[in-house]
Amino acid sequence: MITSHPLFRLMKKTIDTISTDNLEKFQVCIGAGKLVTGEPMEDGYVDDLETSGTTYLLEKPEGQPPAYDEFRLGGVKRYLPKTMAKAMSITEEAMEDNKYKDAIKAANRLTASAYRTEDADFASILITATTVVGGYDQVALASSSHLTPSGQTVSNIASVYSSPSLPALIQAKAQLGLMPGPNGLPQPVMAKAIVCPLIQEDVWNTLLKSEKVTGSNFNDINIVKGYGLKVLPIYHLDGASTTMWGLKTDADEGFKLFQKRKITNKSWVDNAADVMHYKVSYRNAQGWSNWRCWFQGQV
Repeated sequence: MITSHPLFRLMKKTIDTISTDNLEKFQVCIGAGKLVTGEPMEDGYVDDLETSGTTYLLEKPEGQPPAYDEFRLGGVKRYLPKTMAKAMSITEEAMEDNKYKDAIKAANRLTASAYRTEDADFASILITATTVVGGYDQVALASSSHLTPSGQTVSNIASVYSSPSLPALIQAKAQLGLMPGPNGLPQPVMAKAIVCPLIQEDVWNTLLKSEKVTGSNFNDINIVKGYGLKVLPIYHLDGASTTMWGLKTDADEGFKLFQKRKITNKSWVDNAADVMHYKVSYRNAQGWSNWRCWFQGQV
């Protein structure tokens, strides 16, 4: 609660120097060209269902009916919204002491915290990629035990964990190129972005943007420069691991963020106590459906 207490003056300099413009700038996971783009949530929940599709055609003997195929149903991923909220209060005395303007700035910081929270919450999906289950098959996002509707076991983890390097990317591209689809047939996916802690950003940019192979005396062509990968540094990851990295792919129905209520704020007055309350909240459901959207290169 913001009051007329003298300690409030100690907050004034800090509050005045913090910008509250363009609060979406705090988000590195959510937004166009990032890990996920939010989409509206119409109902109380959303179900994503995986189906296998059909397999290769078979030769039909003359005068005979063709062989029949069928769809196989996989797992179902249900998204249920959760509510995140926080409030603060401002006494009438604080407003009477000409602190109203500063109090509103402090309240805007609560909105900025909401944007940070939403972003950090989504980043936790990557931080717990090898431990928390979810998706169609209710297996960890990064696992060697993913199960397709056709009964095939598939991995989206590097065959050998590696630090940032050209061989690591070449191997990852090969594994993604042999990735089976839901029907068990090869259905290659392509890497679109390298997702890494902020501390790795310059290392990856050096590897991707150099004309020649870094560290080579033979002027070898840097083949990965043509992969068209962008580097997406996520500063939320640094506190969990400075070595982890992975690839976001072009697989359909991957990372999901359903927004039941976007970040909103409201205020009301408790007339009996002469206190103004300010609340910020949002409701969303997040996660992933198709685990092929992610490839784990290192933890």
